Formats: sequence, C-alpha cells, structure tokens
Amino acid sequence: MANKNESVLWLSTGDRVFLGVVAPLIGGALGFFLPSLASWVTRLAWIPFQGPFELVASWSSWWAQYVLAAVGVVLGAVFVAFVLYESLRVVVAESGFRVTRDGETAEFHRSEAATVFVDGKELVVLDSSSRQVVRAPIEEKAQAVERVFTSHGYSFADGDPYESLYQRWVSGTPLLPAEINAVMRAREKALEKKSRSDASELRVELDRLGIVVRDRKNKQYWRPLVRA
Repeated sequence: MANKNESVLWLSTGDRVFLGVVAPLIGGALGFFLPSLASWVTRLAWIPFQGPFELVASWSSWWAQYVLAAVGVVLGAVFVAFVLYESLRVVVAESGFRVTRDGETAEFHRSEAATVFVDGKELVVLDSSSRQVVRAPIEEKAQAVERVFTSHGYSFADGDPYESLYQRWVSGTPLLPAEINAVMRAREKALEKKSRSDASELRVELDRLGIVVRDRKNKQYWRPLVRA
C-alpha cells in the first residue's frame, strides 16, 4: 500500500526529538557523576554491600568519568532506540493501513476494518465478523486516533460495540469447548511469563476457533465472534 495521502499515528516529532536528546544527556550525566554518587553512598554505613560502591568510587580520575559519561550516552541512545522500536506506528490511507511494531509491519486492506476504536490504551480494529484484526498499545489519545481514521473515511466507535458480551474466563468453564479452554490455559501461562509473542499467537488461534479475547491485568475476558 503506497499512498501520498497518508496520515501517521506515532510518537510526535517533538516527542522523538525530546527522547533523542534528553535520554542520552541524562545517561551521560549519570555516568559522569557516578563515582561521586558512589563515594557518597560509601559514607552511609547503614547501606549494605558497600564493596561495589567502593569500587566505583575509586574510579575518580578525570578520564574514568569521561569514559563513564560516554557509556551513559550510549546506554541512553540504546534506550531511545528500544522505545522507538517498541512503539506502535500506524500509517492510514483511504485504501488501507499499515501497523508497525517491534520491527514488524502488517498491512491491511480498507475492507478489513469494519470498526475502529480505542480500548483503554489499545488501538483495536475489528473486521465484519467482529474479529480483532489489530489490538496493540498506542500512545496517542483516542481523539487523535479518531481524527486520523475518520479523515480517511473509516468507521470509528467511542468504545467496544461488543462490550456487553465479554465475560471473564475461568479455567474449565462449561461455556467453552475443551479445545478452547486448553488454548486459554496456554495463553494464561504465556501472560504470566510475560511472553507477548506467545500470547499474541494464541490470540490468533482463538480467533480461528471463534473466540475473541482481551486482557485486563493478566486476566482474560472472552466473547464469541459476532458475524455480520
């Protein structure tokens, strides 16, 4: 999908510049003053494990401070790169939209987006069968997301149109077949381990089985697909 009339939902230019400048500066400052901070800690007898602090405090020569400052700048830059890599970037056009996160980009045709809304801090796109085409954390406020999608003719809802259908999943619930309960249990373990990729893959498997799932503080809530 390539279109000149595209809108982008991502961290603003100001936010990216702020991150790119401030994080390395903070990292550099912390690195430069680290020996002084460690020396101060060594004077606090009530703090245990003084050995590592005494070691850092001994790096008091001018060149060591500049080396530590350089390391701090690099670590700050790495932090910025990680934030930008993880943040959701959405490019919207009349013909469709692209979603990029963790270095991976997925493209969707306009026909795959029946409804768009923001659920808490997550962007959600449903198809005509109420399947979650996209559910991912987004930094932008709901008003900004609505403005971008509606400007390209997409249908935007104030909230989940199927909110009333969700119910909390309980292991072994008789309301779901054994196969689905097994997938839900596997996904519960993935959430406990904070394995985002596994949880996402199992969400897709549940979609295939006719169940939509969302998370609230590591608790799973489910509803059936509602086909148009």
